Amino acid sequence: MMKKWGYFLSIIMFIMIGSTAFTQKDSENQNEWSEWKQTKCLKGIDYRVKMGKYEMSRRARKWELQFKNRYDATIHFNYKAISTAQIKNFSRARTSRNRIHLDGNSGETQVFSTFLKANKDIVVDIVKIRFGKKDIGKNYYKCDKKK
Repeated sequence: MMKKWGYFLSIIMFIMIGSTAFTQKDSENQNEWSEWKQTKCLKGIDYRVKMGKYEMSRRARKWELQFKNRYDATIHFNYKAISTAQIKNFSRARTSRNRIHLDGNSGETQVFSTFLKANKDIVVDIVKIRFGKKDIGKNYYKCDKKK
């Protein structure tokens, strides 16, 4: 009987030590924003990301995003985000539900969050773009032409 309890307690301690090691590693990455990167679609919109904690219930990691508008005009858009490992499937990435509105030459925006199955880095781009004060209609701006 005592031998069984000894095995049980050693397994519990092993699990606790292992989970503590992984938790400390994740918390190091939490507070650092990436460098600003230009979106592929529009050269005047920049973004940066910050990796958050892994959530077991969602089986995904929380990522935080910020956008910056370097155009003079107000812009409205949605974004798509995906793991760099899944970049080939970018067209199938889920589009954000809420519209983002950035005034012209704005500084950093509020922080937006998304959950992705990505542990290292993500790629973000914008879709359903409109310039101007009003975000109405069915027509969207096409991406900047690549040279």
